[in-house]
Amino acid sequence: MIGVIAPDSADRTEIATQLTERGYRVSVSDAAGASITRLSEAGAEVLIVDLVASDALRFLRRHAAHWRRLPVVCLADRRKPNSSSEALRLGAADIVARPLRIDDLQATLTNVAHVAATPSDEAPEPQAPIEAAPDGVFGISPAMQSVLALVRRVALSTCGVLIVGERGTGREMVARAIHARGSRRDGEFVKIACGAAEPADFAPLFTPADGSRTTVYLEDLPELGDELQVRLDAWLRTHLKAGDAPVEESLRPRVIAGAQPRVFDVMERGLVSRDLVEAISVVRIDLEPLRRRSQDIPLFAVHFLKDACRQANIPTKTLSRGAMQLLRALPWRGNIAELQSLCERLTVLVPRGVVLLEDVLAHVHLDGGEAVGRLRSDETLRQARQRFERDYVAAVVEQNRGRIGAAARQLGIERTNLYRKLKQLNIPGTGGFHD
Repeated sequence: MIGVIAPDSADRTEIATQLTERGYRVSVSDAAGASITRLSEAGAEVLIVDLVASDALRFLRRHAAHWRRLPVVCLADRRKPNSSSEALRLGAADIVARPLRIDDLQATLTNVAHVAATPSDEAPEPQAPIEAAPDGVFGISPAMQSVLALVRRVALSTCGVLIVGERGTGREMVARAIHARGSRRDGEFVKIACGAAEPADFAPLFTPADGSRTTVYLEDLPELGDELQVRLDAWLRTHLKAGDAPVEESLRPRVIAGAQPRVFDVMERGLVSRDLVEAISVVRIDLEPLRRRSQDIPLFAVHFLKDACRQANIPTKTLSRGAMQLLRALPWRGNIAELQSLCERLTVLVPRGVVLLEDVLAHVHLDGGEAVGRLRSDETLRQARQRFERDYVAAVVEQNRGRIGAAARQLGIERTNLYRKLKQLNIPGTGGFHD
């Protein structure tokens, strides 16, 4: 039986009707009147809680101790995306996004029932996904919350913005969010790849139509040729005001640029114009690499996995606890783009609805090389895990150039435990370990 806890509405009636038509027994109540004890005694195997209900989170907090025995699936409230994060922090097994598709809900119910029967290290992971904002930018880490605050503040301004981050951290996505939230949201967003740019590519900037609402995004600014740097610098001196201006006064094209953190080293060496960088970077937004904001990894993983399932028109998949713990541990040198690519592979290549740790092992890559968990016919799951652990710990220590303190912080363990693990895993200190 499935317990549906939701406010009395057409949505609740539709969910109960469709689940009943698919052979489920359904018990319906609101959060205030729901009793976990009665639902359990009546044979409920899963609860569906609609976060639209004003008292849904209170209900989840009150009964959080029961979720291991009675799994909970939550229906997201698009008006309050952070409620999804809070619900899953309290132990809910998964979130079903809106607009609701009954096939997605049924697949999630099946997956939750499956993981409930798996060993404890593969139990449902308390994840923290929220629905992506319409412009695609979201995150719960302090670093990402700071970025979102800056995006909101600069969106309605006319100033230039420089977005600094490693490849794959979502520089273009942030630029699009600024465009989507500002006065030019109805205008065109033009991306120019500076490494291959020609003068004609800058027509939307140098010769815009009257009253242009265009946002011009310059990807990899330091790769722009010298001649175009001079022309762009001259245009900025003529047209770009430093600071905010009333929205109605600024219908000229807006300039946003993206660059890797080395942009300032390149500037110091004279390979890119200091005046150009300073003219654009009236506001600078720094994007931390994914490995430094681990709170966002479950959020992105769940979002990308569900989105890939929807794009492929296949039943939604769920990540197990073991799979999510492994995703948190990986270095993600390719950042968000690498995680998204992995989720797309898992969507296509994992035949079942629950993605387990061994599935991630079989398809994840370190340093862009072969899958670290490549399948071996003579290897047990424990052996595969041990092999991955050795490869991963060795890779992290090498990445930190033998600095045990830095490697231990990245791995989330004590320095003494890392020394012990290096000995247990027989990892040689070819370059010498040091604190």
